[in-house]
Amino acid sequence: MTEPNSVDCSTVLGGISAYLDGELDSTECDVIEQHCQGCSSCASVVKGLRDTIGLCRGAGVAPIPESVLQRAKSRVSDLLTGLPLAEDRQKP
Repeated sequence: MTEPNSVDCSTVLGGISAYLDGELDSTECDVIEQHCQGCSSCASVVKGLRDTIGLCRGAGVAPIPESVLQRAKSRVSDLLTGLPLAEDRQKP
């Protein structure tokens, strides 16, 4: 629920991307933050998107296990040489 004289949810939701990307000035950020203090729905959307962005950024720097890397290299090599995939070669 929004408080009287505050922006509506559609205005806040329309600016969330710019807000999370740091593209809004401090006044616009304050409007969104104040709205989210009184609107659990918008606050939930902002939190969910912020969490998702964090997970995506973290995934880009997470190390790939050596076994996964070797399996991926083997599959790419098989595809490039036209051979059946390793698991297909093992089937009777």
